[in-house]
Amino acid sequence: MEKYYLAVDIGASSGRHILGHMENGKIELEEIYRFENGMDHKDGKLLWDVNRLFGEIVAGMKKCKELGKIPVSMAIDTWAVDYVLLDEKDQILGDTYGYRDHRTDGMDAEVAKILPETELYGKTGIQKQIFNTVYQLMAVKQQTPEFLQQAKTLLMLPDYFGFRLTGNKLSEYTNGSTTQLVNPDTFQWDKE
Repeated sequence: MEKYYLAVDIGASSGRHILGHMENGKIELEEIYRFENGMDHKDGKLLWDVNRLFGEIVAGMKKCKELGKIPVSMAIDTWAVDYVLLDEKDQILGDTYGYRDHRTDGMDAEVAKILPETELYGKTGIQKQIFNTVYQLMAVKQQTPEFLQQAKTLLMLPDYFGFRLTGNKLSEYTNGSTTQLVNPDTFQWDKE
């Protein structure tokens, strides 16, 4: 019986489901589902519609079933820096911003007041980009601090979709490492 592996790749303009399997010693890939994607413009914000995206993930999984090619495992990949904050009931707090939203303008200076850029780089090894998660979280702290006070969990978007599928709250290291919040020596979130 063939073993299939599903990769869900959600990009800024489209998403796709790719099934892979081994055939004659080679990896064979097959695109089985594709959908359009993009950030929604709402009240001057650029937002992701995570419920719609989750629906697309499920639709692609249903396509696997229709084809009779049930994967033994799957992975989800999105743009690396976007996240959700969840409250104690695992409900999303606030909007789910896209990395192109301008709410992070000037947040690098705010972060530098706490941790100078050279020290931040030394701790995380990640190049400064104004859309990095650390600057997005500073925007939350500055603009809607009540969300940080209510937040019990931060999940990067691929991890959030995985949580919705499995009920497990996990952080995948390579995605987390792009946030400018992970220490590359300890492989853990850098609490400072």
